[in-house]
Amino acid sequence: MKAGTYHVKAKGHGSSFMPMEVTIDQDRIVSVQVDAKGETKGVADEVFKRVPQAIVDGQTLNVDTVAGATISSHGVIDGVAQAIKQAGGDPAQWQTKAVNKSQAQDQELTTDVVVVGAGGAGLAAAVKTVELGHQVVVLEKFPQIGGNTTRAGGPLNAADPVWQKEFHDLPGEKETLTELMNLSVDEIDPEYQADFRQLQAQIKEYLASGADYLFDSVLLHEIQTYLGGKRTDLKGNTIYGKYPLVHKLVANVLDSVHWLQKLGVEFDQTEVTEPVGGLWRRGHKPVEPMGYAFIHVLGDWLAQRQVPVLTETKAQHLLMEHGQVVGVQAQKVDGSQVTVHAKAVILTAGGFGANTKMVQQYNTYWSAIDDDIATTNSPAITGDGIQLGTEAGADLVGMGFIQLMPVSDPVTGELFTGLQTPPANFIMVNQAGKRFVNEFAERDTLAKAAIDNGGLFYLIADDKIKETAYNTSQESIDAQVAAGTLYRDDTLAGLAKQVEMDPATLVETIDKYNSYVEQENDPEFHKNVFGLKCVQAPFYATPRKPAIHHTMGGLVIDDQAHVLNGQGQVISGLYSAGENAGGLHAGNRLGGNSLADIFTFGRIAAETAVSDKVAVDTNASASVHE
Repeated sequence: MKAGTYHVKAKGHGSSFMPMEVTIDQDRIVSVQVDAKGETKGVADEVFKRVPQAIVDGQTLNVDTVAGATISSHGVIDGVAQAIKQAGGDPAQWQTKAVNKSQAQDQELTTDVVVVGAGGAGLAAAVKTVELGHQVVVLEKFPQIGGNTTRAGGPLNAADPVWQKEFHDLPGEKETLTELMNLSVDEIDPEYQADFRQLQAQIKEYLASGADYLFDSVLLHEIQTYLGGKRTDLKGNTIYGKYPLVHKLVANVLDSVHWLQKLGVEFDQTEVTEPVGGLWRRGHKPVEPMGYAFIHVLGDWLAQRQVPVLTETKAQHLLMEHGQVVGVQAQKVDGSQVTVHAKAVILTAGGFGANTKMVQQYNTYWSAIDDDIATTNSPAITGDGIQLGTEAGADLVGMGFIQLMPVSDPVTGELFTGLQTPPANFIMVNQAGKRFVNEFAERDTLAKAAIDNGGLFYLIADDKIKETAYNTSQESIDAQVAAGTLYRDDTLAGLAKQVEMDPATLVETIDKYNSYVEQENDPEFHKNVFGLKCVQAPFYATPRKPAIHHTMGGLVIDDQAHVLNGQGQVISGLYSAGENAGGLHAGNRLGGNSLADIFTFGRIAAETAVSDKVAVDTNASASVHE
């Protein structure tokens, strides 16, 4: 081959291409450098470490792809193949060269706590276990930590009234509070009534004061979580969040924010935000992009303390003795067995949003779940933890309630293509260019409205959206426009033509919407909180379509994260947190509550497991002494 450094572009996952530099000598590949800044951080990082190294070490393109990131893996391999061809070589010869693989060896470990799943809940549980002075082993079936948390939007819901007082209220927020204050207590389920009355008194006092700051309280978060999750399925079954779980969440989530800050997560103090379907502005948004901000801090913390995090290790069975969970039997990707003996097992393997057949099996909320529906989930989220729990006799709750994320990429299901921003600031229009829903509504309301309007729709915004949206660097916007995940034009009429709408219809829709913002009243769809108008060129349109996002059902737990059996009894040694567990979000999860959940109940699960372990050890020591 002709020696030199070759510049190629390879297909990535979250961007249109990845620039690569491949240095080639006459008969060997010297180095592979990937510019992956356009890719979502934390989703395919392992690809850019592992695949180039495997190619150089083995001098072959016959390397394993990284599970969960096959598009990016093949992108790197294809990029090197392009360079080989440009150098005058034959890529086919490099693709068939054999690779020597090391012999697999079984492992047996003993620890205090074993955590199954290295997403946000699992990493939080592991960090807290170590903070409490105990040993932990983490098992993760994929090559990379992070799970769904890496793909999360980033804002974490926590009522923080002292901080929120620094911000002005938005048009419509006082009206929302007034409606809640005037709601009859008889419409509230009994266990929430006392808290609801206290909330009404708080709102009354705030409104009477004439204050213009953003009001919030722990009780408002609680009642919105309860009301936002109360749903009735197609079979007439009504579900709402279990009071002990909801109350435990809202009462402890601000502590989770402070705990994360102490570990090194930096939050943007200049903006309080509200994710799609969050119902209120209480989101604490990390400075770093999306869920990666949490994962790398927690992951680095564990790595610095040499905590064993075994990736590519899938938990297959729980170890049981005399009705108690005492460890995990797992298998590595090379076929070797890993046996972990422990006094406590914490299941944090997520829900089943990437397992379409399982979603279809349990679904009782949507009239149909198509076979080809996209998902926002990591491919790892297939219900493994739920299956492990039921092996030990765990009860299940809310399994039929599936959340669709309305504002997903129509092709990939991803959240962060296009310009994503709080719903106060964008306009949803159907393929005819007409609004069809209150953009500030809950996620299932938005998804149902989108499906009724043909599935595909567009988020419309003007240039000021960049002040509150993700992916707003000029380079990112240009890449998305080139990739077809974002449309841009200097006029609304021109934008309409690009997305094959009637220009007059879109212009009329936006003119009406702008007048509603000015009037602070939406007579068509009763949008209850307004932010920006759409007046400043250039204008943007982001195509969106509902995709499977969150499965509310899971293992039954108590407010200490113990897993319970069908008789409501604690299964000794077994705990669960995050999307692996059910009962908290009921029929519909509020945007921003998933991160609140995982970092709160992940910590609680560790605290309970350690407390129970200490009690067991104390009793055992007492018995020996006697």
